[in-house]
Amino acid sequence: MDGQGLSHRELRILAEMEDELRADGRLDRALRTTRRGPGRLLVRVPAAVLAVLLSLSAGLALVSADANSPDVLAAFSVVWVPTFVLSVARLVAWRRGVRPRRSGR
Repeated sequence: MDGQGLSHRELRILAEMEDELRADGRLDRALRTTRRGPGRLLVRVPAAVLAVLLSLSAGLALVSADANSPDVLAAFSVVWVPTFVLSVARLVAWRRGVRPRRSGR
C-alpha cells in the first residue's frame, strides 16, 4: 500500500464493523453455504448420460449435414444445447477439482 495507512479512528470503526458482521449468524451461515461454479445438479449427471448425448449430437450433426431437413436440424439443436451445457459444467467442475458424488453413497 502506498502512502499512509488507516488512521486510528478508521481502524477502530473498521474493527467495530467486523465485530458486528462476525456476530451476525444469519450472514455467516449464508456466506458459508454460498457456492460458486456449476450447480451440483449439473455436476452429478453421470458420465454415461453425457457420452450418450455427445454421440447423439454427433450422429444428428452428420445426418443433418446430409439430409438438409429442418426437422433433423431442429432435433440436433434440441440435443446439442443440453449436451453443451452439461459438458461445460463438467469441465468447469473438473478444472476446479470438484468430484461428482457416486450414486451408491
